[in-house]
Amino acid sequence: MLAQQTNYTNLRQNLASILDQAIAERSVIVVTRQGKEDVAILAADELSNILETLHLFKSPANAQKLIAAMERADAIENEPDLKSQSLAELCQEFGIER
Repeated sequence: MLAQQTNYTNLRQNLASILDQAIAERSVIVVTRQGKEDVAILAADELSNILETLHLFKSPANAQKLIAAMERADAIENEPDLKSQSLAELCQEFGIER
C-alpha cells in the first residue's frame, strides 16, 4: 500500500473523489497542510486491519507463532507435496483453545 499525496486545497475541491479513490485503490492519501502536520486518509476497514495486526503482533510469543504459521503457509504454497494442516490441528499444535 503506497501513499499518495495531495494538499488541503485540492482535498477541499475534490473531497468525494479523493475519498472514493482511497477506498477503490485501498490506498493511503497523505494531505499536506501549510504550517501544520500532515494527515492521512485511508479506508476504515484498512485501518481496522492494521490495528488488528498490530494487536496480534504486540505479544512477542504470539508474533513468533504467527510468523511461523505464515512461513509454513508459504512453504506449502511453494511445495504442493507438503501436507496441509486443518485449523483444529494448528490450534492443537500451538495450544490454542477454540
